Amino acid sequence: MARTAGLTHAEFVRLSLENDIFSGRLAPGASLDEEALARRFSVSRTPVREAMLQLIQSGLVEKKPRQGAIVTQIDLSDMIRLFEVMSELEGICAKFAARRMTPQERKAIRKLHEQSVEAYEAGDHDKYYTLSRKFHLMVIEGTHNQELIETTNRLGIKLVPYRRFQLSYPGRSESNLRDHEAIMEAIVDGEYELAAELFRKHTNVQGDVLAEYIAMGDREAKKQSAAS
Repeated sequence: MARTAGLTHAEFVRLSLENDIFSGRLAPGASLDEEALARRFSVSRTPVREAMLQLIQSGLVEKKPRQGAIVTQIDLSDMIRLFEVMSELEGICAKFAARRMTPQERKAIRKLHEQSVEAYEAGDHDKYYTLSRKFHLMVIEGTHNQELIETTNRLGIKLVPYRRFQLSYPGRSESNLRDHEAIMEAIVDGEYELAAELFRKHTNVQGDVLAEYIAMGDREAKKQSAAS
C-alpha cells in the first residue's frame, strides 16, 4: 500500500476515507465494511478499526444497530453551528494566551510559525497541516486554564477532518498561513483584544469556506440527479 511517509496505516486509512467522504466518492449512508476496507488498503483489520473509531469520534461515521458503520449525513447547519461555537472559544483562548503565555511559550509559537512557513514553501502539505493543528493547540494550551483547554479540545476533535479538508480549497493554505502570522504577532505582543478578534474571524472563515464547498457539492449532485 502506497502511503505518505510518516503516516501510520491507521492514519492513512482515516485520511483516505475523509477525502472520499468530502469529495462525494463515499455518499452519506454508504456502508463501511472493515474487511473490504482492509483489502482495499492492503492492511490488517486493526488499523481499519482504529481509523473507524477516529472517524466515529469526529462525527464523519456513525454506528447503526444491525447496519454497522455508515457515512454520516453532513448537516450543513450543524457544522456551521460547531464552527460558530469554536470561533468564540478560540477567540477567548487567544485573548488569554496573549495575556498569560510565558516568554518561552511566545518564542515557541514564533518558532512553530517559522516551521509552518518552511513546510508551506516546500509544498509539504502533511507537515504543514500538522504544524497548523499544533498552532491551534499551542494557543489553547497558552491559556493556562484547564477547563477552557478541555472544553475547546473536546469540540476541536470533531472539527479536525473538516479543518484539514478546507485547506485543500484553492488559496486556503496561504490565507491560513497569513492568519496564523497575524494571530501569532498579536499574541507575542500581548495585544489580547486583537488576538481574540483575529482568531475568532479565522475560525469563522474556515467554517464558511467548508460550508460553501459542501453546498457546491450538493448543488452538483442535484444537477446530476435531475439530468439522469
